[in-house]
Amino acid sequence: AILREGLEDVTQFFKANGSCRLPLSPSLLVKGIVPRDCSYFNSNAVPLKLSFQNVDPLGENIRVIFKCGDDLRQDMLTLQMIRIMNKIWVQEGLDMRMVIFRCFSTGRGRGMVEMIPNAETLRKIQVEHGVTGSFKDRPLADWLQKHNPGEDEYEKAVENFIYSCAGCCVATYVLGICDRHNDNIMLKTTGHMFHIDFGRFLGHAQMFGNIKRDRAPFVFTSDMAYVINGGDKPSSRFHDFVDLCCQAYNLIRKHTHLFLNLLGLMLSCGIPELSDLEDLKYVYDALRPQDSEADATTYFTRLIESSLGSVATKLNFFIHNLAQMKFAGSEARPTLSFAPRTHTIKTAGRIRDVFLCRHERVFNPSKGY
Repeated sequence: AILREGLEDVTQFFKANGSCRLPLSPSLLVKGIVPRDCSYFNSNAVPLKLSFQNVDPLGENIRVIFKCGDDLRQDMLTLQMIRIMNKIWVQEGLDMRMVIFRCFSTGRGRGMVEMIPNAETLRKIQVEHGVTGSFKDRPLADWLQKHNPGEDEYEKAVENFIYSCAGCCVATYVLGICDRHNDNIMLKTTGHMFHIDFGRFLGHAQMFGNIKRDRAPFVFTSDMAYVINGGDKPSSRFHDFVDLCCQAYNLIRKHTHLFLNLLGLMLSCGIPELSDLEDLKYVYDALRPQDSEADATTYFTRLIESSLGSVATKLNFFIHNLAQMKFAGSEARPTLSFAPRTHTIKTAGRIRDVFLCRHERVFNPSKGY
Protein backbone atom coordinates (compact mmCIF):
# COMPACT_ATOMS: atom_id res chain seq x y z
CA ALA A 1 0.00 0.00 0.00
CA ILE A 2 2.85 2.39 0.89
CA LEU A 3 4.58 1.53 -2.40
CA ARG A 4 1.40 2.27 -4.41
CA GLU A 5 0.98 5.62 -2.63
CA GLY A 6 4.59 6.56 -3.34
CA LEU A 7 4.30 5.56 -7.02
CA GLU A 8 1.29 7.89 -7.34
CA ASP A 9 3.50 10.80 -6.13
CA VAL A 10 6.19 9.88 -8.66
CA THR A 11 3.59 9.72 -11.46
CA GLN A 12 2.42 13.24 -10.51
CA PHE A 13 6.06 14.43 -10.53
CA PHE A 14 6.50 13.20 -14.13
CA LYS A 15 3.18 14.77 -15.18
CA ALA A 16 4.42 18.12 -13.91
CA ASN A 17 8.04 17.89 -15.09
CA GLY A 18 7.94 15.76 -18.24
CA SER A 19 11.28 13.97 -17.81
CA CYS A 20 14.36 13.78 -15.59
CA ARG A 21 17.80 12.20 -15.46
CA LEU A 22 18.42 9.28 -13.11
CA PRO A 23 21.18 9.86 -10.52
CA LEU A 24 22.79 6.54 -11.57
CA SER A 25 24.13 8.00 -14.81
CA PRO A 26 23.71 11.34 -16.59
CA SER A 27 22.92 9.45 -19.81
CA LEU A 28 19.75 7.84 -18.38
CA LEU A 29 16.77 10.04 -19.28
CA VAL A 30 13.33 8.84 -18.11
CA LYS A 31 9.80 10.20 -18.64
CA GLY A 32 7.60 8.14 -16.32
CA ILE A 33 7.28 5.18 -14.00
CA VAL A 34 5.66 1.79 -14.77
CA PRO A 35 3.70 0.91 -11.57
CA ARG A 36 2.74 -2.66 -12.61
CA ASP A 37 6.45 -3.48 -13.03
CA CYS A 38 7.44 -2.15 -9.58
CA SER A 39 7.71 -4.30 -6.47
CA TYR A 40 9.94 -4.85 -3.42
CA PHE A 41 12.48 -7.43 -2.23
CA ASN A 42 12.23 -9.57 0.89
CA SER A 43 15.64 -8.72 2.33
CA ASN A 44 16.12 -6.81 5.60
CA ALA A 45 16.04 -3.27 4.23
CA VAL A 46 13.08 -4.12 1.91
CA PRO A 47 14.61 -2.42 -1.16
CA LEU A 48 12.23 -1.29 -3.93
CA LYS A 49 12.42 -2.53 -7.50
CA LEU A 50 11.44 0.39 -9.73
CA SER A 51 10.89 0.45 -13.47
CA PHE A 52 11.14 3.76 -15.39
CA GLN A 53 9.98 4.57 -18.91
CA ASN A 54 12.87 5.34 -21.20
CA VAL A 55 12.71 8.63 -23.16
CA ASP A 56 14.30 6.80 -26.09
CA PRO A 57 11.31 5.13 -27.84
CA LEU A 58 13.51 2.18 -28.92
CA GLY A 59 15.08 1.72 -25.49
CA GLU A 60 13.78 -0.75 -22.92
CA ASN A 61 12.41 0.30 -19.53
CA ILE A 62 15.19 1.22 -17.10
CA ARG A 63 15.06 -0.85 -13.91
CA VAL A 64 16.70 0.29 -10.70
CA ILE A 65 16.70 -0.73 -7.06
CA PHE A 66 16.09 1.96 -4.47
CA LYS A 67 17.50 1.19 -1.03
CA CYS A 68 16.96 2.96 2.23
CA GLY A 69 18.74 2.07 5.47
CA ASP A 70 22.16 1.02 4.10
CA ASP A 71 25.21 3.25 3.74
CA LEU A 72 25.58 2.95 -0.03
CA ARG A 73 28.88 4.86 0.01
CA GLN A 74 30.43 1.58 1.11
CA ASP A 75 28.87 -0.21 -1.88
CA MET A 76 30.10 2.58 -4.20
CA LEU A 77 33.61 2.29 -2.82
CA THR A 78 33.64 -1.53 -3.08
CA LEU A 79 32.39 -1.45 -6.68
CA GLN A 80 34.99 1.20 -7.53
CA MET A 81 37.74 -1.04 -6.11
CA ILE A 82 36.44 -4.01 -8.15
CA ARG A 83 36.32 -1.76 -11.24
CA ILE A 84 40.00 -0.84 -10.68
CA MET A 85 40.91 -4.53 -10.25
CA ASN A 86 39.11 -5.27 -13.51
CA LYS A 87 41.08 -2.48 -15.28
CA ILE A 88 44.36 -3.94 -13.99
CA TRP A 89 43.39 -7.41 -15.28
CA VAL A 90 42.30 -6.10 -18.69
CA GLN A 91 45.51 -4.05 -19.06
CA GLU A 92 47.49 -7.22 -18.42
CA GLY A 93 45.48 -9.03 -21.11
CA LEU A 94 43.27 -10.99 -18.71
CA ASP A 95 39.52 -10.45 -19.20
CA MET A 96 37.77 -11.86 -16.12
CA ARG A 97 34.29 -11.15 -17.61
CA MET A 98 33.29 -9.19 -14.51
CA VAL A 99 29.78 -7.73 -14.21
CA ILE A 100 30.16 -4.34 -12.51
CA PHE A 101 26.95 -2.40 -12.03
CA ARG A 102 26.35 1.24 -11.11
CA CYS A 103 25.50 2.30 -7.61
CA PHE A 104 24.91 5.84 -6.36
CA SER A 105 24.28 7.17 -2.87
CA THR A 106 21.63 9.92 -3.07
CA GLY A 107 21.53 10.85 0.61
CA ARG A 108 22.29 9.59 4.08
CA GLY A 109 21.62 5.84 4.13
CA ARG A 110 19.81 5.77 0.79
CA GLY A 111 20.52 5.48 -2.90
CA MET A 112 20.01 3.73 -6.21
CA VAL A 113 21.52 0.55 -7.61
CA GLU A 114 21.44 -0.51 -11.25
CA MET A 115 19.54 -3.74 -11.88
CA ILE A 116 21.24 -6.30 -14.10
CA PRO A 117 18.79 -7.95 -16.51
CA ASN A 118 18.51 -11.76 -17.03
CA ALA A 119 20.07 -12.54 -13.65
CA GLU A 120 18.83 -14.61 -10.72
CA THR A 121 20.08 -15.05 -7.14
CA LEU A 122 21.71 -18.39 -6.25
CA ARG A 123 18.95 -18.91 -3.69
CA LYS A 124 16.21 -18.83 -6.33
CA ILE A 125 18.21 -21.22 -8.52
CA GLN A 126 18.92 -23.62 -5.63
CA VAL A 127 15.37 -23.58 -4.26
CA GLU A 128 14.13 -24.93 -7.62
CA HIS A 129 15.68 -28.17 -6.30
CA GLY A 130 13.86 -27.96 -2.95
CA VAL A 131 14.81 -26.21 0.29
CA THR A 132 17.94 -28.38 0.67
CA GLY A 133 19.04 -27.27 -2.82
CA SER A 134 22.08 -25.50 -1.34
CA PHE A 135 23.51 -28.92 -0.39
CA LYS A 136 23.09 -30.34 -3.88
CA ASP A 137 25.69 -30.08 -6.63
CA ARG A 138 23.53 -29.89 -9.73
CA PRO A 139 21.29 -26.79 -9.43
CA LEU A 140 23.64 -24.24 -11.05
CA ALA A 141 24.66 -26.56 -13.90
CA ASP A 142 21.02 -27.54 -14.59
CA TRP A 143 19.91 -23.89 -14.58
CA LEU A 144 22.65 -22.85 -17.04
CA GLN A 145 21.79 -25.85 -19.24
CA LYS A 146 18.12 -24.80 -19.24
CA HIS A 147 19.01 -21.29 -20.44
CA ASN A 148 21.71 -22.46 -22.87
CA PRO A 149 20.29 -25.59 -24.52
CA GLY A 150 22.79 -25.65 -27.43
CA GLU A 151 26.15 -27.36 -26.78
CA ASP A 152 28.21 -24.34 -27.95
CA GLU A 153 26.02 -21.94 -25.97
CA TYR A 154 26.48 -24.00 -22.82
CA GLU A 155 30.28 -24.20 -23.32
CA LYS A 156 30.40 -20.42 -23.69
CA ALA A 157 28.30 -19.98 -20.51
CA VAL A 158 30.61 -22.32 -18.56
CA GLU A 159 33.65 -20.38 -19.79
CA ASN A 160 32.03 -17.10 -18.63
CA PHE A 161 31.28 -18.78 -15.31
CA ILE A 162 34.88 -19.95 -14.80
CA TYR A 163 36.37 -16.51 -15.47
CA SER A 164 33.80 -14.46 -13.51
CA CYS A 165 33.80 -16.91 -10.59
CA ALA A 166 37.62 -16.66 -10.35
CA GLY A 167 37.40 -12.84 -10.47
CA CYS A 168 34.74 -12.83 -7.72
CA CYS A 169 36.80 -15.15 -5.49
CA VAL A 170 39.87 -12.88 -5.71
CA ALA A 171 37.98 -9.59 -5.37
CA THR A 172 35.82 -10.67 -2.41
CA TYR A 173 38.85 -12.14 -0.62
CA VAL A 174 41.10 -9.09 -1.08
CA LEU A 175 38.39 -6.64 0.01
CA GLY A 176 37.22 -8.93 2.83
CA ILE A 177 33.59 -8.83 1.67
CA CYS A 178 31.48 -10.61 4.28
CA ASP A 179 27.85 -11.56 4.86
CA ARG A 180 27.98 -13.69 1.71
CA HIS A 181 24.90 -15.86 1.30
CA ASN A 182 23.00 -17.15 -1.67
CA ASP A 183 20.75 -14.08 -1.81
CA ASN A 184 23.58 -11.69 -2.62
CA ILE A 185 25.41 -13.76 -5.22
CA MET A 186 23.81 -13.68 -8.67
CA LEU A 187 24.17 -15.58 -11.91
CA LYS A 188 23.30 -14.31 -15.38
CA THR A 189 21.78 -16.65 -17.94
CA THR A 190 25.02 -16.11 -19.93
CA GLY A 191 27.00 -17.72 -17.08
CA HIS A 192 28.46 -14.52 -15.56
CA MET A 193 28.52 -14.66 -11.76
CA PHE A 194 28.61 -11.49 -9.66
CA HIS A 195 28.10 -10.31 -6.08
CA ILE A 196 25.69 -7.63 -4.87
CA ASP A 197 25.06 -5.86 -1.56
CA PHE A 198 28.39 -4.91 0.03
CA GLY A 199 27.11 -3.87 3.45
CA ARG A 200 30.06 -5.57 5.18
CA PHE A 201 33.66 -5.46 4.03
CA LEU A 202 37.30 -5.46 5.20
CA GLY A 203 36.62 -8.58 7.25
CA HIS A 204 33.83 -7.15 9.42
CA ALA A 205 31.94 -10.44 9.48
CA GLN A 206 28.45 -10.80 10.88
CA MET A 207 28.39 -12.67 14.15
CA PHE A 208 26.03 -15.40 15.32
CA GLY A 209 26.58 -15.10 19.07
CA ASN A 210 30.38 -15.38 19.07
CA ILE A 211 30.60 -17.45 15.88
CA LYS A 212 31.58 -15.75 12.62
CA ARG A 213 28.94 -16.36 9.96
CA ASP A 214 31.49 -16.18 7.14
CA ARG A 215 33.95 -18.90 8.07
CA ALA A 216 35.27 -19.68 4.58
CA PRO A 217 37.85 -17.27 3.07
CA PHE A 218 35.39 -16.63 0.20
CA VAL A 219 32.34 -18.34 -1.28
CA PHE A 220 33.32 -21.21 -3.54
CA THR A 221 31.04 -24.20 -3.15
CA SER A 222 30.79 -27.68 -4.63
CA ASP A 223 27.90 -26.71 -6.94
CA MET A 224 30.21 -24.07 -8.48
CA ALA A 225 32.96 -26.68 -8.83
CA TYR A 226 30.38 -29.00 -10.46
CA VAL A 227 29.78 -26.43 -13.24
CA ILE A 228 33.53 -25.95 -13.76
CA ASN A 229 34.32 -29.69 -13.83
CA GLY A 230 31.28 -30.55 -15.91
CA GLY A 231 30.37 -33.19 -13.29
CA ASP A 232 31.49 -34.37 -9.88
CA LYS A 233 34.89 -35.71 -11.02
CA PRO A 234 37.83 -33.26 -11.00
CA SER A 235 38.83 -32.28 -14.54
CA SER A 236 41.60 -30.27 -16.18
CA ARG A 237 39.24 -27.29 -16.29
CA PHE A 238 39.43 -27.10 -12.53
CA HIS A 239 43.22 -26.69 -12.75
CA ASP A 240 42.65 -23.90 -15.28
CA PHE A 241 40.29 -22.25 -12.77
CA VAL A 242 42.85 -22.44 -9.95
CA ASP A 243 45.53 -21.02 -12.31
CA LEU A 244 43.21 -18.17 -13.26
CA CYS A 245 42.56 -17.31 -9.60
CA CYS A 246 46.26 -17.33 -8.77
CA GLN A 247 47.17 -15.30 -11.86
CA ALA A 248 44.49 -12.69 -11.06
CA TYR A 249 45.57 -12.59 -7.40
CA ASN A 250 49.24 -12.05 -8.30
CA LEU A 251 48.38 -9.23 -10.72
CA ILE A 252 46.47 -7.39 -7.96
CA ARG A 253 49.34 -7.95 -5.50
CA LYS A 254 51.67 -5.99 -7.79
CA HIS A 255 49.46 -2.95 -7.11
CA THR A 256 49.18 -3.32 -3.32
CA HIS A 257 50.33 0.29 -2.75
CA LEU A 258 47.58 1.62 -5.07
CA PHE A 259 44.76 -0.08 -3.12
CA LEU A 260 46.20 0.89 0.26
CA ASN A 261 46.60 4.52 -0.84
CA LEU A 262 43.09 4.75 -2.26
CA LEU A 263 41.50 3.18 0.82
CA GLY A 264 43.73 5.34 3.03
CA LEU A 265 42.27 8.47 1.41
CA MET A 266 38.81 7.30 2.49
CA LEU A 267 39.67 6.84 6.19
CA SER A 268 38.27 10.20 7.24
CA CYS A 269 34.97 10.08 5.36
CA GLY A 270 33.01 8.39 8.13
CA ILE A 271 32.33 4.93 6.67
CA PRO A 272 32.06 2.87 9.90
CA GLU A 273 33.90 -0.18 8.54
CA LEU A 274 36.78 1.87 7.13
CA SER A 275 37.79 4.08 10.00
CA ASP A 276 41.25 3.10 11.26
CA LEU A 277 44.56 1.55 10.22
CA GLU A 278 43.39 -1.90 11.35
CA ASP A 279 40.95 -1.90 8.43
CA LEU A 280 43.79 -1.08 6.00
CA LYS A 281 45.91 -3.79 7.59
CA TYR A 282 43.21 -6.28 6.57
CA VAL A 283 43.87 -5.53 2.88
CA TYR A 284 47.64 -5.53 3.43
CA ASP A 285 47.46 -8.98 5.07
CA ALA A 286 45.19 -10.30 2.32
CA LEU A 287 47.56 -9.14 -0.44
CA ARG A 288 50.71 -10.47 1.29
CA PRO A 289 53.10 -8.10 -0.55
CA GLN A 290 56.12 -9.73 1.14
CA ASP A 291 55.45 -13.14 -0.49
CA SER A 292 56.99 -14.33 -3.74
CA GLU A 293 54.65 -15.18 -6.63
CA ALA A 294 55.17 -18.89 -6.03
CA ASP A 295 54.32 -18.56 -2.32
CA ALA A 296 51.24 -16.48 -3.09
CA THR A 297 50.09 -19.07 -5.64
CA THR A 298 50.43 -21.85 -3.05
CA TYR A 299 48.63 -19.72 -0.47
CA PHE A 300 45.66 -18.95 -2.74
CA THR A 301 45.37 -22.58 -3.86
CA ARG A 302 45.07 -23.54 -0.17
CA LEU A 303 42.32 -20.93 0.25
CA ILE A 304 40.36 -22.43 -2.67
CA GLU A 305 40.77 -25.85 -1.08
CA SER A 306 39.52 -24.71 2.33
CA SER A 307 36.58 -22.80 0.79
CA LEU A 308 35.54 -25.86 -1.17
CA GLY A 309 35.72 -27.93 2.00
CA SER A 310 33.72 -25.45 4.06
CA VAL A 311 30.42 -26.90 5.18
CA ALA A 312 29.79 -23.61 6.99
CA THR A 313 29.05 -21.81 3.70
CA LYS A 314 26.45 -24.37 2.67
CA LEU A 315 24.91 -24.31 6.14
CA ASN A 316 24.69 -20.52 5.94
CA PHE A 317 22.97 -20.83 2.54
CA PHE A 318 20.56 -23.43 3.94
CA ILE A 319 19.62 -21.25 6.95
CA HIS A 320 19.04 -18.43 4.48
CA ASN A 321 16.72 -20.59 2.36
CA LEU A 322 14.68 -21.38 5.48
CA ALA A 323 14.50 -17.72 6.53
CA GLN A 324 13.32 -16.73 3.06
CA MET A 325 10.68 -19.49 3.08
CA LYS A 326 9.32 -17.99 6.27
CA PHE A 327 9.13 -14.65 4.41
CA ALA A 328 7.52 -16.15 1.34
CA GLY A 329 5.06 -18.17 3.45
CA SER A 330 5.16 -20.88 0.81
CA GLU A 331 2.21 -23.24 0.55
CA ALA A 332 4.29 -26.33 -0.16
CA ARG A 333 5.74 -27.77 3.05
CA PRO A 334 9.54 -27.74 2.87
CA THR A 335 11.20 -31.12 3.43
CA LEU A 336 14.09 -30.79 5.85
CA SER A 337 15.79 -33.98 4.85
CA PHE A 338 18.24 -35.07 2.20
CA ALA A 339 15.84 -37.79 1.10
CA PRO A 340 12.83 -35.80 -0.10
CA ARG A 341 10.21 -37.19 2.32
CA THR A 342 8.35 -35.51 5.14
CA HIS A 343 8.24 -37.47 8.39
CA THR A 344 5.71 -36.43 10.99
CA ILE A 345 4.84 -37.81 14.40
CA LYS A 346 1.54 -38.96 12.89
CA THR A 347 3.12 -40.98 10.04
CA ALA A 348 6.37 -42.14 11.60
CA GLY A 349 6.02 -41.68 15.38
CA ARG A 350 8.66 -40.10 17.59
CA ILE A 351 12.35 -40.89 17.17
CA ARG A 352 13.14 -43.25 20.08
CA ASP A 353 16.83 -43.87 19.57
CA VAL A 354 19.57 -43.19 17.04
CA PHE A 355 22.27 -45.58 15.86
CA LEU A 356 25.53 -43.93 14.76
CA CYS A 357 27.05 -46.07 12.00
CA ARG A 358 30.31 -44.16 11.43
CA HIS A 359 32.12 -40.97 12.22
CA GLU A 360 34.96 -39.20 10.48
CA ARG A 361 37.84 -37.13 11.71
CA VAL A 362 38.61 -34.14 9.54
CA PHE A 363 41.86 -32.22 9.78
CA ASN A 364 42.33 -28.64 8.69
CA PRO A 365 45.91 -27.38 8.85
CA SER A 366 45.18 -25.82 12.23
CA LYS A 367 42.30 -27.83 13.70
CA GLY A 368 41.06 -31.37 14.09
CA TYR A 369 37.35 -32.08 14.06
